[in-house]
Amino acid sequence: MVNQLFNPQLLSQDGGLLQSCCILFCALILARFAPIPRDLQPLLWFNRLATLIAAKVNHPERTMSQQLTAGILATLILIVPSGIIVSFSLSFAAYPWFFELLILYFCLCDSAFKPVAEKVVAAINTGNKQEAKQLLSPWVSQNTQVLSIVGLSKTTIEKLFTTPIYGTLATILFFSLGGATMALVVRMLRQLEYCWPPYHPHFHIFSRFVGQFNRVIFFVPTVLWHCSLAIQFGQLGVRSILSQPISTQADKNQLNNYYSSYALAAKLLKIELGGPQQFIENGKSIRVDLPKVKSGPLPDHRHISQAITITHTANLFWISLTLLLPLIWTGLRFM
Repeated sequence: MVNQLFNPQLLSQDGGLLQSCCILFCALILARFAPIPRDLQPLLWFNRLATLIAAKVNHPERTMSQQLTAGILATLILIVPSGIIVSFSLSFAAYPWFFELLILYFCLCDSAFKPVAEKVVAAINTGNKQEAKQLLSPWVSQNTQVLSIVGLSKTTIEKLFTTPIYGTLATILFFSLGGATMALVVRMLRQLEYCWPPYHPHFHIFSRFVGQFNRVIFFVPTVLWHCSLAIQFGQLGVRSILSQPISTQADKNQLNNYYSSYALAAKLLKIELGGPQQFIENGKSIRVDLPKVKSGPLPDHRHISQAITITHTANLFWISLTLLLPLIWTGLRFM
């Protein structure tokens, strides 16, 4: 039996699959237990580059076609060369598995938000609102300094319910489909949406292409994530999934890709989420009115703790699945 298990022919058939699964599993564990500090994350350098390019080529006073063309070209300039360089680098690397692990580790860096959310809860509990604002500020594009306790609770819960879509599910899915290069390209597309919020008036036309494109490529990860959340609530979760609202006209116009996630979170926790956000643009405060999802009272720190537990359980499910599926597959092959 042991000889069959370590048969070189069988290992040669499944060696690539097992290696990829090991790389992904190790990256998930590293990102969970040894996360990169927020200010040292490499994707933040990409954010700064995207912000600089947008400042040069995004001119809201120009015609819609010019803004849209500028947004498409800026996206291609930022994404295509990076994808090509990474692909060729992996092809010629002596140890491509090491660089694949590194890339996945970078893609999963937002897994470090859970401890931040726990610190936000502790800060709110002790009445230290300023500390909670400072903790949350590096993780969101909106201005956290104007947020109340309710606003801080809403923003933290929304971040908890949306981060794993692009941070965990999309990385697992697209690494399985196209390797580390595809996972990185998809993650960079998400970063562009973060830097150029489609519902921000300054980027409304400029980022329309990347916003619509992300809505398509993140559709499956979003559905999978929603199911892993809803299943924890039994009948309530099933009803919440089945009654997911069709995007409102305001949502279609503003292209808020996370409206459905906010709606599900609000129903599962029986609270209110969404609402206006404020941004700082050229030293001026800009208010953007976004639709609210009202399924109960305004949230507080207790709902953040509940959101941490729910999302942590769903994350553990997907991490466990990445380990179990290759083991089950290999076991079936050896039978």
